[in-house]
Amino acid sequence: MPSLSNTQLELLKEADLESLHLSPELIAQIATLADPQQLTDEQLLEFLQVCNALYRSGEPLISDADYDFIFLAELQKRHPHHPYLETVEPEVVAVGKTVALPEPMLSTEKTYSQSGIEKWLSRLEKAAEDCDADFSTLMIRATPKLDGYAAYDDGKLLYTRGDGRKGTDISRVFERGLKVGGNGKRGQGAGEIVVSQTYFNNHLAEYFENSRNFQASIIKEKDLEQHALEAIQNHAAVFFPFSQLPAWQGTSAEVLADFDHVIETVYTSVDYDVDGVVFELVGNDQLKQYLGATRHHHRWQIAYKSNVETAEVIVLKVTPQTSRSGRVNPVAELTPTKLSGAVISRATAHHYGMVKELGIGVGTLIELTRSGLVIPKIERVIIPKEPQIPEHCPSCGSELVWDSDYLYCLNTTKCPAQIENTIEHFFRTLANVDGFGQKNRRKTPRLRHQLGLCRLSAGHGAIAGHGLWRQNRAKPAGSIATQQIRIHRRLALSGRFRHSPDGAGQLRAPASTPSPDGYFQSDR
Repeated sequence: MPSLSNTQLELLKEADLESLHLSPELIAQIATLADPQQLTDEQLLEFLQVCNALYRSGEPLISDADYDFIFLAELQKRHPHHPYLETVEPEVVAVGKTVALPEPMLSTEKTYSQSGIEKWLSRLEKAAEDCDADFSTLMIRATPKLDGYAAYDDGKLLYTRGDGRKGTDISRVFERGLKVGGNGKRGQGAGEIVVSQTYFNNHLAEYFENSRNFQASIIKEKDLEQHALEAIQNHAAVFFPFSQLPAWQGTSAEVLADFDHVIETVYTSVDYDVDGVVFELVGNDQLKQYLGATRHHHRWQIAYKSNVETAEVIVLKVTPQTSRSGRVNPVAELTPTKLSGAVISRATAHHYGMVKELGIGVGTLIELTRSGLVIPKIERVIIPKEPQIPEHCPSCGSELVWDSDYLYCLNTTKCPAQIENTIEHFFRTLANVDGFGQKNRRKTPRLRHQLGLCRLSAGHGAIAGHGLWRQNRAKPAGSIATQQIRIHRRLALSGRFRHSPDGAGQLRAPASTPSPDGYFQSDR
């Protein structure tokens, strides 16, 4: 039986959507079946609201294509002028003061085909005739459609988009050190909070399942975790005004004559997540005013989004990989399949909780999706198989322990994978360092045993009398150590971790019978 994750349930509660008529089990079942024809109007609307809230919080329930082409299309077929279709889909409410936006922040009309762009240009041409404007000389601007967190900067405050007319004051992100992309100046209006793809993949991917999840985290009122704060301090996360985005510009004839090249050029012009290309009329305010807007979008603007390609693929095996934080991540090895112009043979399963719950093992048939340059994603499991959950670290052989949906290796000082990945991360942060290329970094775990590096200090970092410890190795304070302390604290409190006289931690059998699913209780 499909189900929502604890994180998704908590997000729905925060968004005040947990009291809907749809139960969590039914919501998950609707997402899996993807057949809205059996839903009542009320159920369909509630499901769309749930999907929107989870998507904007970084925990999407269904793909963009399913949302647009299946569920939203069904509502449009039943009620072409339904208010939900004609208003801005609201951002999840952030903690802060709700205020009127300096100007409306509307959504953007979308199309998934070149013919859709052609129809939009035809509407512009007709409007140009009505206004006695020369359509052939009108300029069209194309910019990347950032997949971030929409906000508005008036120079004094930063607001969330909210419902397009009222947003929430989140100026605290600038107080935390967030910079403005482009020319760095405040007060340039609408934009999005984004994070560098390269930085996310190298530094944040083991903490967040996707960049939207990270972006949603940095606007929250609570204190940021160290790795998120470092992303801001390193200027990897920024507020990027739309007016500062790199752009292609040309006539409508030039757009259509070189459409594929324009799309490819704009898509790859920034190192941020991009889920489309925005085309807009520029340089003729009179015509833009004539075209006007609906309650949902400006008529002089449209977004082209690539169709999501899907394929049914067989899982050959699931390979565990130990990261620098000790988290053991499952990587699904797949039958090589071509999607969006690339041959895909691997995809992340995010965590072993997902592997266990969905039945991802040898022979599992999955639906794999990829849109443009986006990392391939396991959309759903079609035929589950018995999963193989590792009990020992693939790198050092230490016993693994559960923390919520994740498996961890706690052998922080002798696990070659953790040492190698930490050292690699350290020197990657320093950029080019002579003598410490990839080959030499891989030798370092062996040298570490000979030189006695990264030893533990007994009792160092004790918290509230539990004798908890942290690693005594070079790294930004609070990054990896925070993860380890949190795990050991839970283990100590649950009775599964104790200290030997020399200060080294040891696992012992639980005093009572564990829960049937073998998971530790989580406070999140």
